[in-house]
Amino acid sequence: MVFSRLLANESVVGVDIGSSSIKIVHAEPTRQGFTVSHVITCPTPPDSVKEGMVINVSEVAAAIQFAVRSADIKASNGIVAIAGPGVLVRHVQLPRMTEQVLRRSIHFEAGKFISTSIEDSVVEFEILGDGEESGQMKVMLVAAPRAMIESRVSTLEHAGLEPLAVDVEAFATFRALLGYNPDQSLMESTVALLDMGASHTEINLVCKGNLALTRTVPIAGASLTNAIKSTENCTEDEAEERKYSLDLNELVNLPAGSAGGSIMKVVQSLIDEVLREIRRSVNYLQSQLPDGAADTTVDRIILTGGTARLNGLAAYTNNRLNIDVSVGNPALGDLIDLSSSETGLGEEDIPLLAVAFGLAMKEIPATAQMRAAA
Repeated sequence: MVFSRLLANESVVGVDIGSSSIKIVHAEPTRQGFTVSHVITCPTPPDSVKEGMVINVSEVAAAIQFAVRSADIKASNGIVAIAGPGVLVRHVQLPRMTEQVLRRSIHFEAGKFISTSIEDSVVEFEILGDGEESGQMKVMLVAAPRAMIESRVSTLEHAGLEPLAVDVEAFATFRALLGYNPDQSLMESTVALLDMGASHTEINLVCKGNLALTRTVPIAGASLTNAIKSTENCTEDEAEERKYSLDLNELVNLPAGSAGGSIMKVVQSLIDEVLREIRRSVNYLQSQLPDGAADTTVDRIILTGGTARLNGLAAYTNNRLNIDVSVGNPALGDLIDLSSSETGLGEEDIPLLAVAFGLAMKEIPATAQMRAAA
């Protein structure tokens, strides 16, 4: 939908450029639908991506190019995603008008909801239907800093890939986890997609198949690592190792804030803050509902991202929020064959690939995706 140029029926790589690692998924159309032929990860060059912006385009592009060539990927087209505090996804109500008229006036309309400079932003939209009041319509508004988008487009170009689209991470995550999931009950309930990366956590609330709310929380894997590093006075590598050696199952039957060791205490406090943000997000969504509408409650939480690999995170989240929690596997995840991966990825790493997987699916026709899911 967003910032897109369609070139259907061609193989494509979804490139998820994170602050800690780069994830690449290569998808190709087939007679049966499509297949995922390559899955690659590589470290992001240090300090080259900050707050969603690619600061060092040449180094990141070189890392992508080396990974693609090393895997002998023949695709020439790529899709990237944006996320972070600068990316706005908002549902608004506007006077009813045609798409053509809104296209001409979108920057004026968006200026009512965007606090940053509208001249320095790229703005897109999707008309969702009639509004709650007569003469109104519901519109999903998407805006992002132009510099952020251009930095990612430039990175693909320097890596030798033709940019097909710049998507939003929330949309890619939705596409990977819910868009073609055979469990249709998910499309009739309210689901929170919690994408916990290195630099930030994305909270995406999906109500009956529609993305209702997206929020960015600046607490994620790096926050946990830095807290452990400070508490234990150790190196970053040692802190990272200790983080993944923790078992949050130990906290399940303990009162909040009663963790024993110092490392567990700092990790618990940060995770609890993320969980409080989920509650705040739900409360905000409820406040936006029209009078008389039924309260919205989250029926299920799906965890993705590198931090979702923390031992016992799903069980701890379930215990604190009393909501069914699972670690996300892309809806068509059985198409991912990690046996040929040279990066040492295992099944436990699949949640790390959700955004890249959703990006790779973006320009593949829906009919092909449905055949592959059958």
